[in-house]
Amino acid sequence: MVLIGTIWRFVGKSSPVRACLILLCSYAALPSFLALPGAFAAENSNAKVKVDWPSPDGKFAFRTSYAEYLRTIDLIDNKSGKKLQQIDQVDMSSVYYDVLWAPDSQRFALMTRVGHPNQGVDVYFRSGGEFRKIELADQLPKADIPDKLRRGKEFPHVASNNWQQAEAWNKDGSLVVTIDTTIDGAGSSIEAKRTVALTFDRAGKVKILKSSIKYETEND
Repeated sequence: MVLIGTIWRFVGKSSPVRACLILLCSYAALPSFLALPGAFAAENSNAKVKVDWPSPDGKFAFRTSYAEYLRTIDLIDNKSGKKLQQIDQVDMSSVYYDVLWAPDSQRFALMTRVGHPNQGVDVYFRSGGEFRKIELADQLPKADIPDKLRRGKEFPHVASNNWQQAEAWNKDGSLVVTIDTTIDGAGSSIEAKRTVALTFDRAGKVKILKSSIKYETEND
């Protein structure tokens, strides 16, 4: 910048050189991730990459990449490491993934945590050479806490907000999912936990086989 200031004093007001200097100074003042086209790629090169969740038959696994902003999860060939299918990619630093395979390796549940206290579940079924996504978010019941359980108390902190967790695949092919809402404050907490068993038709529509909910309150 000292060199630029020195040159500035020796060029004319309408000089093309001065115009170039203005552009150069503006460029230098930009944040690094905007000023350098390759900066975002360089950042992602420092991402934490991990291979996990091998399928029961040993054919598949998942590769996750957690950069400062970009988060991805890919289905890969477990032996060669070749990418077979991108499952998800989001530009959000608060996202984390978890996977629960079905015993037949033809289905898996993907849990996507988005910050705190939110997590959703989607199911993927093998269809030909790929896995087809079935979104569960709008097809699952809620775990709401009735006002009568609050008894007029304030619960300012939400520890979990209809947090969806894939728990187990049953032998009949159904999936057990829990939905949890927990609030706390002033030495007390209330939890509502719903447990559902789901089955799926070929069109991807979800059918709820069983659904139950339990409430638990605690006082310090």
